Amino acid sequence: MNNRTSIRTASLAVAASAALVLSACGGNGDDDENGNGNGDNGNGEAAETGGTLSIANTEPQNFMPGNSSEVGGSKMLEQLFTGLTGVDYETYEVVPGVAESWEANDDATVWTFELRDDWTFHNGDEITAQTFVDTFNWVVDPENGQQNADFYDVFLGYEDVVEGNADELEGVTAVDDYTLEIELNEPFSPLPMMLSYTGFYPVPQEAFDDPDAFEQSPIGNGEYQMDGEWEHDVQVAMDRWEDWPGESQGGPDRIEWRLYADMETAYLDVQAGELDLLDTVPAPQYGDYEASFPENHAIFETSSFEYLGFPLYQEEFEDPDIRQALSMAIDREQIIESIYHGLRTPATGPIPPMLAEYREDKCDACEYDPDTAAELYEAAGGPSELTIYFNSGAGHEEWVESISNMWQEHLPIDDIEFQSLEFAQYLDLHDDEQIDGPFRLGWSTSYPNAQYTMEPIYTTGVSSNYTHFNNEEFDDLIAQANAETDEDAATELYQQAEDLLLEEMPIIPLWYGQSVMVHTDAIDNDSLLMDYRGFTRVEQVTVLED
Repeated sequence: MNNRTSIRTASLAVAASAALVLSACGGNGDDDENGNGNGDNGNGEAAETGGTLSIANTEPQNFMPGNSSEVGGSKMLEQLFTGLTGVDYETYEVVPGVAESWEANDDATVWTFELRDDWTFHNGDEITAQTFVDTFNWVVDPENGQQNADFYDVFLGYEDVVEGNADELEGVTAVDDYTLEIELNEPFSPLPMMLSYTGFYPVPQEAFDDPDAFEQSPIGNGEYQMDGEWEHDVQVAMDRWEDWPGESQGGPDRIEWRLYADMETAYLDVQAGELDLLDTVPAPQYGDYEASFPENHAIFETSSFEYLGFPLYQEEFEDPDIRQALSMAIDREQIIESIYHGLRTPATGPIPPMLAEYREDKCDACEYDPDTAAELYEAAGGPSELTIYFNSGAGHEEWVESISNMWQEHLPIDDIEFQSLEFAQYLDLHDDEQIDGPFRLGWSTSYPNAQYTMEPIYTTGVSSNYTHFNNEEFDDLIAQANAETDEDAATELYQQAEDLLLEEMPIIPLWYGQSVMVHTDAIDNDSLLMDYRGFTRVEQVTVLED
């Protein structure tokens, strides 16, 4: 298949979940009864099994499910583990995992999950409701320092464990061996979808006994199991687990995740035939991949969302008219074509196109209108000098400079300076409220729900709300949507919340991401699929030759 003019979406959601991650966590046809569409190649046909797939990845920051909050680790952990629930990558509906069914009470505060009785870890240990009770309590225990503990804040008793003297979550109970009950401190209808996330994967007793050793060779319950230990900065190797309880098995017999510090090196390795697949072609190669891989590339839309935020604690950015004017003075199309070779999609809000709640024409201030922008900016008394902040080493310099030139050309701005820092230092500045100008950040959905595109970054007081946006009406709309068990009503409420965001404009939406895959002749191009997060569905890849 020639993909030179073909862009595949990760999937267009045809419905929101029936049960209804900060940028630093598919297939159609018949799903197995454990969900996830595993074994399907995205074309309604079972993936051919066999062979070894080598794929580029980054060195994980952490390799424990409760502590993995970045892409490098999460891509691999989800092959090693299966959660209570999963995601259908064609419809983006929540589907069974270890739990075969679930139900909630009328106000979505008490959830009951019925587990299958044939799930075990790779070491043969049985998985029961108590396994999840033990895992969840271990993750939220402050002494264990797990980064995904914050995802549990809706569970009853979370604050008592984190800030008080409680040892366990009051709201998590094993009713019997295969019945798990979760009680929440507020209504939260997206819970089954959220439980598909990495931070809720079950782990065996070995993880609690010796976390450091476990992290070097995690024992999971997923389609693939570790072969040896994590070879730091070299590779993580895993073999297909033939006893996985699902009806469909993964495609490759073996997956070797080659760990690279520089994806440009990985690109060269694919060209040389030393690496089978690279799913994140770096921007400097955007102008080369079609010529180098004319038949061996594919392009996918993802949920990644890049934006410029405003430090609303600074007086000069308090007026929404100033923020809207700066947005209208950006020619997104020009930047995307000239810098990204068309491999971005202009953003019109925080909800990405593959979610059912997305609307195309909803952001007037996202339209390029420099004349109106200039009038609005001058009338509102926008500042004549600005500093733009962004994290270094990630290729942001060129587009930041382009936006700076547009602002100075169209708006009464005399001088713009740049502040570029390493990501950790950059976040420290945000934490200390030391940002005094527009700043670059990104967001990608850890699970496909409109709640996750907004609540963790714009509601009052949450840790990733670096704009310090504080709006009671917005918070209330999100709370209402979270509590709504009717998906159409929830969709309308999430969209109302997004409308309010676009009116107040605490952030300037820039673009949604696209990823380019390139590969050798060893890979069947038609078997490639990327999900909403930008994760290659490696279990669906067909290896043609070793």
